[in-house]
Amino acid sequence: MTNAKTFGSVLSGIRKEQGYSSAHQFFKSVGGSKNLGLAFVSYWDMERGKKLPKSWRLKAIIAALGIDKHSPKAKELVRAYFRALSGSDELIQILSAPASAGVDLPSRELAEAATHQAIARRSVNLTLEQWKLRARDTVTHICQIFLVNTTGWVPVRELAEATGFKPEEIRKALKALASGGLIEFSVDKARSLFADKVIKALPKTPETAQIRVAMRKNWNTWLADSKLAGTKTLTLRMTKANFDIYFQHLEKAVDLACIYEEPEANKQESEIYYIRADIFSVLPRD
Repeated sequence: MTNAKTFGSVLSGIRKEQGYSSAHQFFKSVGGSKNLGLAFVSYWDMERGKKLPKSWRLKAIIAALGIDKHSPKAKELVRAYFRALSGSDELIQILSAPASAGVDLPSRELAEAATHQAIARRSVNLTLEQWKLRARDTVTHICQIFLVNTTGWVPVRELAEATGFKPEEIRKALKALASGGLIEFSVDKARSLFADKVIKALPKTPETAQIRVAMRKNWNTWLADSKLAGTKTLTLRMTKANFDIYFQHLEKAVDLACIYEEPEANKQESEIYYIRADIFSVLPRD
């Protein structure tokens, strides 16, 4: 079972890098057996190197981990899986192009690798219940956004001035956020428990579909009266394969914004920005 143990070690390592401190936290956060198609004990056996998943379940696990199927992490997990099945690296080596000896990574790739490593160290995952709480209404959602992007205690008065919400609406939202373990709320001020962290995106699973719809609705409501800080548009024709490659670059570009983040910045000299990369398939119409 040595190879199965290697697969389990890779799986648990990626799970931790994705911000899940335990196998049980990961299992619950991504919807459990409903989304992974297996019981927790079975998943736990995989991490402990006692068994391997069926191939279709491996795909579900990769999606639940929130990693792109073409990413280095996904490839590392798939290699460990096939290595365990075959009992050696011979078949994997046939599929893997040899690396050129003595060639350094281009500076752009080194910068990207350093950025992703820094983000991974600060990344945390919320539970499904915490995501549901964030998405319950616009007031709760925006108060959470302000606090998680601001270091230290923030008075209710300041939140009211920044958002335009009524103080009683804000206090109600803050009490709910505090009960959900997202913030601390004391008398008339609050602070986020995640201001120095990068909250990983909500996984795109059937279990989270309604939450994602609610989050998008909250953002659309808020953005209707927000200032557009910058935009760039382009229309072009490309194949699905090229689109997939381009979208990977776009995801990295969005993540790159994290290295410019300053939650401790002077509030008079900074603003909170919402960065959303949307790509629409416009023609032909279905």
